[in-house]
Amino acid sequence: MNLVIFALPFLGSILPNLSPGYIEAFIFDSLAYHHPWSEKFQIFQPVTYMFVHSGFGHLFSNMFALFIFGPMLENVLGSKRFLALYFFTGIFGGALYGLVNFYEVYNIELLGAEYMLNQTPENFYNFVSNVPDYQLFQGEGVLSILKYGNQNYLPYVSSVGNVSLYDFAENTFFSAPANTDYKQMGDLIVKFFHDRKINTPMMGASGAIFGILFTFAFLFPNLKLMLLFPPIPIRAKYLVGAYILYETYELLNQNPADNVAHLAHLGGALFAYILMKKWKYQSYQ
Repeated sequence: MNLVIFALPFLGSILPNLSPGYIEAFIFDSLAYHHPWSEKFQIFQPVTYMFVHSGFGHLFSNMFALFIFGPMLENVLGSKRFLALYFFTGIFGGALYGLVNFYEVYNIELLGAEYMLNQTPENFYNFVSNVPDYQLFQGEGVLSILKYGNQNYLPYVSSVGNVSLYDFAENTFFSAPANTDYKQMGDLIVKFFHDRKINTPMMGASGAIFGILFTFAFLFPNLKLMLLFPPIPIRAKYLVGAYILYETYELLNQNPADNVAHLAHLGGALFAYILMKKWKYQSYQ
């Protein structure tokens, strides 16, 4: 299924009146996991997001791990439980990510409402400084940001000039707090960050794959695996344990340039542990 969906955009080069970009956008909009407030959200997306990947590297890494670890687990668990493990860990990982994402959107809406009710430079700065994506866009010109977000802004707002978001938030707006153009620009930037957050989807089978990895390490903790880079043997429990620590570090680090759903990965591992306990499996020492 993952390979079929990934290959669909290539039909655009064969079928008339279609393009690979159009098909890819349709797949992302329809099947990737959007926030419930997004116009693109569909009730089935918490499941279908697992079959959508952002590129070949994303797809290859997930399917390679499934190819390496999947057959051995299926032999131990049986086909039905292996399939249940794959789907439940992916769905639970996505649900955990969705809950946290829901809270983050709520926080953005709360801070945005404070600015809308009282359009002061202080409230605008408080908004952008608490939005994780601010660090990504603080060097961008404010008018460029609005064009990037495909927003229609009033012609008079262009009088603000294409100053950087950093300068606008920390200097320009404070220099003339009563300026109506600056207030309007603040409105549009608040809307930009809110819309960007709810319309940025999650995709990929990584939560399910992480559940597979954890289960493998749980059942075969001392089995030695040969790494590709560097080519050295390492026990499964140490490899997956290091991966969990890395994912936890990246989650806590909150790097705005990092578009990986680390929480979904950890959620997949957590639910895999719950399933192993529920199914009463023991480690093969």
